[in-house]
Amino acid sequence: MSVRVLHIVPGLSPGGMELTMAKVIQGLAGPGLHHSVVCLKGEAEIADRLPSGTDIHCLHSWPNEVRLPERLARLIRKVRPTLIHARNWGAWPDVSIARLLALPIVPLILSFHGLGRAGYEPRRRRWASWLLARAATHLMTVSNESRRMLAERWGWPADRTEVIPNGVDTERFRPAEHPRQVGRLVAGTVGNLRAVKNHAMLVRAAAAVAADGVDLEVRIAGEGDQRGSLTQLAKGLGFEERLKLPGHVDDVPGFLRDLDVFVLSSDSEQHPNALNEAIACGLPCIATRVGSVPELLDEGRCGMIVAPGDEQALAVGLRDLGADAARRARLGAAARQRACSDYSLSRMVEAYGHMYRRLSNGSGSQR
Repeated sequence: MSVRVLHIVPGLSPGGMELTMAKVIQGLAGPGLHHSVVCLKGEAEIADRLPSGTDIHCLHSWPNEVRLPERLARLIRKVRPTLIHARNWGAWPDVSIARLLALPIVPLILSFHGLGRAGYEPRRRRWASWLLARAATHLMTVSNESRRMLAERWGWPADRTEVIPNGVDTERFRPAEHPRQVGRLVAGTVGNLRAVKNHAMLVRAAAAVAADGVDLEVRIAGEGDQRGSLTQLAKGLGFEERLKLPGHVDDVPGFLRDLDVFVLSSDSEQHPNALNEAIACGLPCIATRVGSVPELLDEGRCGMIVAPGDEQALAVGLRDLGADAARRARLGAAARQRACSDYSLSRMVEAYGHMYRRLSNGSGSQR
């Protein structure tokens, strides 16, 4: 049976969820499995990450557009998918209505990949999510922690919520062939310059460590509306010359291999791709206890875990790892092994392919 998946996402910017979807489509491209992508808002910024031949539809919808479900229903009837996959809240309500309008009804996956900003979950959204979950054919998310949160706060049935962790290309993201030359300690991260990433905590912690005499530099790859405030913060702390903001980088593996320590200081994540990539590169990591971070770092056996917002603990971690090269090497080796065994790209793609084929063939629990 030919499987035709219609992927529907709020937007197609270069974010973690969107890029993971692109990896899935790339990995599953081939005879018998066709993909179409619907972008509800904006342009298809990551069209070049999708295989040639992928149908992309940009609907340029506006907030609370009443006619959006009708427009989606027309598109569904035109594409005639065997399965619809709607990612995150921004797509769920309109897609769920459109699916009922576009007879015959096809199986629907609702998947959760994270909140737009930390802790944002109004009560009306939780109630709506409870209802939408019961109208869908299948539910999935990217970590056991997010499944627990969805069950406890949003009313999703845990026994119907599949977990497929994000995967990383462990061939592309691999340790450097030769260790970095000893010198200034370089800590860094990859992520959009947005408030939820709390890069400011990293800058403050690093500035405190540098003030104690540690030769430390911070590099943050990414773009966003926090660039100006981060620059001003560093200037006020006397850390301006040690903060590097290179913007978007094409060679992320190369950027990571030039670091001594990777830091994830986010206030909210589900399954952070940047941390996935860092552990695949064999980097010792310090990360906040958010989303699937404890799973990824095996409860601290593959990296240091600190509480969200705990600037002092982050500074201690930077100071301790900076002074102990042997510990950095041990944590990095354990992290690399963890990425290869449990979070590989091939394992993720295989899980998505199995889910799509099973549901398209009618083996899922139809609603």
